[in-house]
Amino acid sequence: MDIDAIKGISLVDFLHRLGYDPTGRDSKGLWFYAPYRNERKPSFHVNPRKNVWFDFGTGEGGDIFTLAGALSGKTDFVEQARYIADKMDMPVAEPYKPLPFVEEPTFQNVEISRLESSALLRYLEQRGIQKEIAQRYCVQVDYELHGKHYYAIGFENNAHGYELRNPFFKGSYPPKSITRIVNGNPRCNVFEGFIDFLSSERLGYNDGNDGVVLNSVANVGKAIPVLAEYPLILCYLDNDTAGRAAVARLRREFGDRVSDKSALYPDHKDLNDYLQSLTQKQITKPKFKL
Repeated sequence: MDIDAIKGISLVDFLHRLGYDPTGRDSKGLWFYAPYRNERKPSFHVNPRKNVWFDFGTGEGGDIFTLAGALSGKTDFVEQARYIADKMDMPVAEPYKPLPFVEEPTFQNVEISRLESSALLRYLEQRGIQKEIAQRYCVQVDYELHGKHYYAIGFENNAHGYELRNPFFKGSYPPKSITRIVNGNPRCNVFEGFIDFLSSERLGYNDGNDGVVLNSVANVGKAIPVLAEYPLILCYLDNDTAGRAAVARLRREFGDRVSDKSALYPDHKDLNDYLQSLTQKQITKPKFKL
């Protein structure tokens, strides 16, 4: 099974093999009926040049592998590849054998302390996050990696790992998991990363609500059992394909209990980008009228 060959398969050809042909076209691509659900009006769009798809009816999209996952129900990349190969009558090689795992150098001499570094606080301030908010939810993580000393803003998750951030690094200290903030509120705000959560706190959107920080949209599945407890789920996710797909998945699970709040920042990549645009205006605005 040649993964590179599968990546090169045209989505239009793949859909044709499944029995779906275009119903129309526009300047960016072709319209189809969604191949995995019934609909009266075509809302499934394919951009042949980029070889990507987007379903305007569900808000999901992606490449040929994500489409195979939506069609087959498979979440494993290799199983998705097998599904595509089977539909396209491609030869399948011996069962996939993952390469031996080579352990990366681990964090050493990790120390957790109050967030006091002026450099880290200044970095957050530049992103619109005030010191008081940062110190309420974050810590400072000092550590050694590859024999060198580093320090970063740390945001703890439910598995007692930390999301790490400084001006030059974005990563995590394992284990990786979601972060839940409990205030006893029946409303729960959902964020992709902790910078967006802190931005929401600065903007006043949290307003005592409970919160779930995914610490990666790949963790949506881990959040579902937690979010099942809430009658109202407010999603402040990124304005991109992954963010829309995460909202769509939550809506499949919880229906109208899910509210997409990204309309609050339609011209911005995410909530922090929106916050920075507001704080920049405040910085550049004259204090006194002349």
